[in-house]
Amino acid sequence: MMPISPDKILPKVWAIGGGKGGVGKSVITSSLGIALARKGKRCVLLDADLGGANLHTLMGVPYPKRTLTDFLLRKVSSLNDALMPTSMPNLSLISGSRAMLEMGNLHNAQKTKIIRQLFDLDADYILLDLGAGSTFNSLDFFLAAHERVMVVVPTPTSIENAYHFLKAAYYRQLKHAIRSAGAGKDLESYLEEKVSLGIRSPAQFMEHLSERIPKAAMAIRKVMQDFSPRLIVNQVQNMEEISLGDQMVVACRDFFGIEMGYLGNVKSDECVLRAIQMRRPVLEAFPGSPFVSAINGITRRLVGD
Repeated sequence: MMPISPDKILPKVWAIGGGKGGVGKSVITSSLGIALARKGKRCVLLDADLGGANLHTLMGVPYPKRTLTDFLLRKVSSLNDALMPTSMPNLSLISGSRAMLEMGNLHNAQKTKIIRQLFDLDADYILLDLGAGSTFNSLDFFLAAHERVMVVVPTPTSIENAYHFLKAAYYRQLKHAIRSAGAGKDLESYLEEKVSLGIRSPAQFMEHLSERIPKAAMAIRKVMQDFSPRLIVNQVQNMEEISLGDQMVVACRDFFGIEMGYLGNVKSDECVLRAIQMRRPVLEAFPGSPFVSAINGITRRLVGD
């Protein structure tokens, strides 16, 4: 692969995850991509849910001719060759359909290859639709992104799974931070022993570390500053559910010691289901719907408009 020119402007990568299936990650991902494309941004949607890919269906592409599987099987030489056009100007798709069973758990070399080539794509923005659960696939794609967006719905199972996902992502990044800080394997073992030490949260771990090994803690905190996920609460139906986002921000501050950016809520909208049944994007089928208004607002907050 040719080296990247120092003058090359790299695409911004957004990962949309959340731990639980059925919370609307794929609909949110495709809708954000369309909203960006309509702003004149060159955008790529990549379906990283190799066990249940459906972005192609939401985008009205029933049978993708090329997929991420073709790239992993070396039928195409680069991610650029796996790009498929969509009906939307400025918007391309890398489908995850037709994935073989073993591809649900990629080898580290395969993940590294995908992540490395993401930044070679000729695009302004790349949106990753992550699979459900806290698999290493989802966690590593989530951590590789510039913007890490979590989608939850106001149900106990979704909230619980979101915290499990966030905790797994936090500790995975923390292990990377320990290695980057040159803190050594002894500190990694210390991390594994946190429960026996009475440490119940990441925030407590960092406080404990600051007291025991202040120099290492300072270096690790610097690396961990990059861990700043964003939150979207989807399918909101009443005022009580609207307050969930603020509650989760406070809970993450207390438990993780991090500031999670709240992007806003998306009210439950029957137009979403109707668009899915029509196999058309919501922004195209129902441009005046409350869902579309919420997506446009979230997009503006993400790009800083």
